[in-house]
Amino acid sequence: MFLPREKNILKLLLKNEKKFTTAQIAAELKVSPRTIKADIKKINDTLKNDSCQICTKQGVGLWLDYDKSKERYLNLLIYEDKDTGVSLESRKYYVAAELLTCKDYISMETIANKLYVSKGTVVNDIAELQDFCRRFEITFVKRVKHGVRAEGEEIRLRLALVEALKQAVKQEGRVSLERLSSLLEQVDLARLREIVLQSEQRFHFILSDISFDEFVIQLAVLAQRLKRGCHMKEPADGRTEGIKEEPAGSRERRQWFVIQYLKGQMADSLGVSVPDTEDSYLHTCFQGLRFQVPMVQETDRDKLRSRAPELFDYMMSVIGEVDDQYHLKLKEDSELYCAMFNHLECMIHRIQSKLFLENPILNSLKKEMVYEYEIASYFMSKFSTRYDIKPTEDEIGYLTFYIGAALERMKEKGRQVLTVTLVCTTGVGTSQFLSVKLGRLFPDLEITNVIPSNQAAALKPGEQDLVISTVPLQRDDLNVIQVSSVLNDTDIRRIERYIEKRSALENECKYQCLKKLLCEEISILDCDLRSREEAIRLLGGRMHMEGYVDEGYIDSVFKREEVSETAIGSRVAIPHAFQGHVCRQGIGLLTLQRPVSWGNERVQVIFLLALEASKETDLQGIFKDILSLTQNAKDLESLLKVRKFGEINIWKK
Repeated sequence: MFLPREKNILKLLLKNEKKFTTAQIAAELKVSPRTIKADIKKINDTLKNDSCQICTKQGVGLWLDYDKSKERYLNLLIYEDKDTGVSLESRKYYVAAELLTCKDYISMETIANKLYVSKGTVVNDIAELQDFCRRFEITFVKRVKHGVRAEGEEIRLRLALVEALKQAVKQEGRVSLERLSSLLEQVDLARLREIVLQSEQRFHFILSDISFDEFVIQLAVLAQRLKRGCHMKEPADGRTEGIKEEPAGSRERRQWFVIQYLKGQMADSLGVSVPDTEDSYLHTCFQGLRFQVPMVQETDRDKLRSRAPELFDYMMSVIGEVDDQYHLKLKEDSELYCAMFNHLECMIHRIQSKLFLENPILNSLKKEMVYEYEIASYFMSKFSTRYDIKPTEDEIGYLTFYIGAALERMKEKGRQVLTVTLVCTTGVGTSQFLSVKLGRLFPDLEITNVIPSNQAAALKPGEQDLVISTVPLQRDDLNVIQVSSVLNDTDIRRIERYIEKRSALENECKYQCLKKLLCEEISILDCDLRSREEAIRLLGGRMHMEGYVDEGYIDSVFKREEVSETAIGSRVAIPHAFQGHVCRQGIGLLTLQRPVSWGNERVQVIFLLALEASKETDLQGIFKDILSLTQNAKDLESLLKVRKFGEINIWKK
């Protein structure tokens, strides 16, 4: 209704009882007095039927004259959709939090007044919360002349309130204590933060920043619910849900001590007595937290497995499948399986308890760690089927870190980049001498095989990068360098030139892994489509027709999209199936005349992958090439302008 400057004039006059001159308001808003006079005329024309008016009297100044019953209306005009400090997306969670913090019915007018919005806006916000209610198995019940009330099991109401508060007060990835205080007025949040900090120091653990904020909210919700007489119920058999006896395991025992300490501190500092029936709630919350430094860092495989043998064994079997699929050696990395087991144990608990962990850098992970994220998605798809859970993309993002760290450790261990078969005719001594000298002079060469010359005919291309031989070998299909048995300076320079030439060739061309598998017969350029579904079905149909994939491939691609969308930024997407359905290795390319919606992204370049990781394909190189392409705006624009496959010219540097 009003422009921002007009709202500022109303706000200034509404907040201050003193009278202003036109010049004073003009100076405050950094415009001319003439502009202010024009704005005031428009405001008065708009408000003339609402018992509100900006009055002017020479020698006195300007003031806002209004009926007190119109104050809320004025606030609504000034603040709605702008200055409440609440975004349109987070406002519905404010509404949810108001409903969940109130024990009885609350009218929509009351909520509207608190947020300076209309009753209709609150009605619309509640309608948008239906998915939220289903997720937590609660309902918002409306009753004529009473209002609205949240109903459900106490644990569900609490967990829903925790999530609503997180979403409502989130600010740049962290919880705003000031905003949270306005929704939890009965709780001393500053003291609660101190209690959590003291717990960390006393029991020698450190929570991640996000989990620290979440735990403060969980404890605040507990305190408020108890103050309002809302307790966890005892089971029908009369036994308490609390954990009265000290658990046996080291990790569980420490958790039990932390919970007892927290209960004592809340009683002493906040005056909130926490009964034993609340232990199950506290245990649920604590189990779902992520630690920067855990209380117990278990590295012994047997002790780790003893916590959950079935989960541990299944995790190791899936890691083995990942190794087979992607030609890795993750199963040998104890650091990986220790960290991953701890995460998975808590993740399953979080998802089953409806605790949702956010990953603040998820978008960056999906764009910068495409290969690692794909492995994590494959891994998580196995777990979702086995344990009947639906992991979020945030959880997949956290697994991506563990896999990325393991791959970096693998790179550190295997730094040799060229594999060499050594052909030697003069015995063990000569071959050992050459192996040692080559290793010292060329640390990036790895001698993988030493054979006599009579076995050289059996060498196959692709089994090694280079053959170094002390005898002449006539093999056009192999890279062969002949050297003397003493490896003289001439031999050394010859090997150096080979390495330099190979490096120059690799650097001369871009996107080589991608180029090898892009196929003209499964590429469609400059296409006019309207949706992701059309794009996948069109290109997938072409790939099926050309014999690259089977008839189940397209459905498998859509199922993969349900796990995690494959848009990676810069208008690029890489849809694909998880495993199976591939008859021939290849990559289809589809470019569009205009971008289409792809989840939260817009996409115009689609690489549909028909690749089997188990087929000696350089998946990491392909994902690296596609990532490099997303970071090169010039090459992307060039690709979008191409009308024929043969015109693609992005390969040369």
